Amino acid sequence: MRVRRSGLILLVLLAVTCFVIVAGKYHNSGLVWKEFHYRYSEPVLNPDVVANESNRAIPGGGNFIAGAATVDITPPPGFLPRGGYATWSTVGQGVRTHLYARAYYLQTDEERHLVIQTDLVSGSRILHAALGERLAPEMGTDISRISLMATHTHSAPGQIVGSQFYNKHISNQAGFAEDYFEFVLQRISEAALQAYRSRGPAKLASGKTDIWGLTRNRSLPAYLENRSILDKEYQPERDFHYINPAMYMVRIDSIQPDGRSVPLGGFASFSIHGTALPEGEPLFNADVWAYIHKDWQWYLEQRYDRENQIHVSAFEGTHGDIAPAARFNRLGYLEARRIGREIGKHAIELFNSLEKDLTAQVSLRSAVRQVSITEKPRIGQTEICTEAAAGTTLAAAPLEHTSPVIGYLPFIRQGSRRWDAAEDNCQGRKRILGGDWLQRWLEPKDSFPDSVLFQIVEINDLLILPLPFEVTVESGQRIADAVRSATEDSEVKSGRELRRKQVMVASLAGGYTGYVTTPEEYGRQYYEGGHTLFGKNTQPYLASQLRQLALDMGGTARIAELPEQWVYRLATKRFTPESIMEPVERAIESAPRFYHAVDDLEAYWVMQWRDVSADKINLHEPLISVETRINNGDWHPLTVEGIAVDDRGYDMAVKLLKTGESEVGAVYGVYWYNPVFSGPEQVFRFVIQARGSGSILYSPPFR
Repeated sequence: MRVRRSGLILLVLLAVTCFVIVAGKYHNSGLVWKEFHYRYSEPVLNPDVVANESNRAIPGGGNFIAGAATVDITPPPGFLPRGGYATWSTVGQGVRTHLYARAYYLQTDEERHLVIQTDLVSGSRILHAALGERLAPEMGTDISRISLMATHTHSAPGQIVGSQFYNKHISNQAGFAEDYFEFVLQRISEAALQAYRSRGPAKLASGKTDIWGLTRNRSLPAYLENRSILDKEYQPERDFHYINPAMYMVRIDSIQPDGRSVPLGGFASFSIHGTALPEGEPLFNADVWAYIHKDWQWYLEQRYDRENQIHVSAFEGTHGDIAPAARFNRLGYLEARRIGREIGKHAIELFNSLEKDLTAQVSLRSAVRQVSITEKPRIGQTEICTEAAAGTTLAAAPLEHTSPVIGYLPFIRQGSRRWDAAEDNCQGRKRILGGDWLQRWLEPKDSFPDSVLFQIVEINDLLILPLPFEVTVESGQRIADAVRSATEDSEVKSGRELRRKQVMVASLAGGYTGYVTTPEEYGRQYYEGGHTLFGKNTQPYLASQLRQLALDMGGTARIAELPEQWVYRLATKRFTPESIMEPVERAIESAPRFYHAVDDLEAYWVMQWRDVSADKINLHEPLISVETRINNGDWHPLTVEGIAVDDRGYDMAVKLLKTGESEVGAVYGVYWYNPVFSGPEQVFRFVIQARGSGSILYSPPFR
């Protein structure tokens, strides 16, 4: 009797969990179903443009042209939820480290390609398609010539992907954020066109380095199941051993008229989850990636005395089971800063080391093939599930961010798995969240992502594999090995010189289709296995598809196997209601006040001011800076070690504190973290740039 009662209680808990996580998302009002159509066709470039490009002389007889640009994609405060923590997400009330998108335009005599890095929780198939359609007429970079990468920070908006399932579950609210999507599409298009229009003769080099001690394997018991691991004993210190330490990098230098080459930018991949901050963090931010990018950028701008910005960034590698190695499991800005800046040092060292390998002779090729899992679930002897299913351990969440209460329940917590008929079921030992029938009812199968965009980009001896999955370390290794061997086989058959290829597997590129684990990891059913939607053979299937694409790429014809159009039917919502622009009397609400560092918190100055409404504050444009003066001298911008103290760095934040109800506008707080400590002769003041019809606002001096 007790067993039956316990089983009934567990069943009720499971049903309630499924209801909260799945059905509860659609309580939001304002959802409107819309269809989005995007067409694909090989671009026909203006012959005059092509002739002009081919006649552009490159010193030393090179064939490579490149351009780069950066735009800010930070959303307004108070409207959009942060993506990545599902039910436990929060609405972004402001910004601590800005979100950026960076575009790298690469061109040779035979090919052109656009690499885009974004500080978003994932790539987006619908964004990828929209960019291809918008950019093709001028740039010739249709969707087959674009790779859309992401840092996977869990503190950026997430609801702009191309599937109903993830727009519903990636945060604590449901709906495709059409307003933010249009904003990001416009901003990235601007970056891409700027990179294209500023293109010029360039050099390129690629390489890798290994970084240890800053990441750890968060699902070690599952990793130890892999056939490559002979010693299965669990020891906590092995968390730091079984990671992907590789940082891959492409450095790009522009060639000046006098023949000198100076850094234009560079992009890299590294394997670390953007989860160094807790799920309750209220501000948009780029997590550890902000510190990597900024330290790298500032170093190069100072070393080369450049007036123009240098465009450097990194994005995800095979990070699926890799977490930041936060000391004492403390999540927060101090640990994000420590880890990010240490990784940034390695990025700088690698970038500098590539100077000797720069070449203006570049081989650039790409291939892309869209495959519908529903229509083509088999390749060779490998077959994948035709229907996606979420496992119970998906609701539990990973170890460092375990879901409150439900993450510890039997049948839901990590490692919960079925034992019956596991070998005959394509979903293996996965327990279906809510049961197969209830999940089908609450979550229609057509809401899950179905098709996968397989892509290979070859730049000299580097192969880039953008995948719309969160790829675990061992899965990435097996996929890389399969593609590398296929490429080398093709070179042998064609009689070309055999060269060892480096393989950069990029997770969450061009879309979001869940996780991919090895079959052995999947059988253990940790969080990553529960979130591998298409079953136990997902990794072998992806490796086989990419191996075949690599073999086909060895031929003479360019591969771009894509449908003529994409149709997305999504429940949309306007998260940012546009207010009427009304005159606001900008004013300081409270004088700057200092707070000392306590426990894990940084020291900071804070001040409040009244300004335009949240949708008009334009956080993607420069807003806050600090000025200083000595005694009664003139005010001038404050710099620390040559770096301006403003909201373009990582030590200033803006937070929405109160929206206007009886009064027009809103109240904001400006925070200056880790401030300069000085003598009594030096004073500071905040400078707030104009918004609306207002003028620049200055705070009272403080020291």
